[in-house]
Amino acid sequence: MKTETLRRKLVSAATTIGGILWLRSSRRRRRRDARLHRSFTEVLLHVLSAGDAATERHSRRVAELTGVLAAEAGLGQKKRRTLRIASLLHDMGKVDEEFYDIVHGRAALDREERARIEHHPYRTAHLLAPLEWAHPGLTRIVASHHERWDGRGYPQGLHGEEIPEAARMIALADAFDAMTQRRVYRDGGAVGEAIREICTGAGEQFDPTLVDLLRSPGVRRKWIAVARKGRVEEMEAEAQAAESG
Repeated sequence: MKTETLRRKLVSAATTIGGILWLRSSRRRRRRDARLHRSFTEVLLHVLSAGDAATERHSRRVAELTGVLAAEAGLGQKKRRTLRIASLLHDMGKVDEEFYDIVHGRAALDREERARIEHHPYRTAHLLAPLEWAHPGLTRIVASHHERWDGRGYPQGLHGEEIPEAARMIALADAFDAMTQRRVYRDGGAVGEAIREICTGAGEQFDPTLVDLLRSPGVRRKWIAVARKGRVEEMEAEAQAAESG
């Protein structure tokens, strides 16, 4: 009887120790995978920066803007991590040589160029497919960030909540940054005017619920701060380019 009791205690102890070791090993694997994941993301951002530094700066600002929206909307940590990766890398497809002359052009796009660049969300989704295991839904998000709430976007013409919520957030932030930052063919517009234009587009181009979040004083203040910081970054980048050119 005593032998059987002792055996049971030993089995129980071994099971407990085994569970602890497995848990520690699992945590180590997760930490290692997280480090590799962050490193891979940074590598992709460096590739993007090498191909088009302006797009890389734009992508970092979009990630800041969507992070503010996600916090206000109360998104969970897992969704926020996926949103951040999607925001940082949403234009990754533009590094493809097919789009080089468009991305680096100094004039507004003509009809043919616009038709070509509208394929870049699919190219981005293809490039980011290896990250799908860590961020389920990532490829669908980046493939949908140019869709419109009213269904008149591209590349699929998705409508309303058919568009992933994260993609709707990126669309809003992407448009705001495009309106407020200088491009080679035009100056950036006033921040207040950009916000008014976005509010006008609620229910047409943009998710009206997300636009309501932008009307919140806290969100608005943080978005304005990102826009102002971005203008300084772009002016510094232009000055550096002029010096090196």
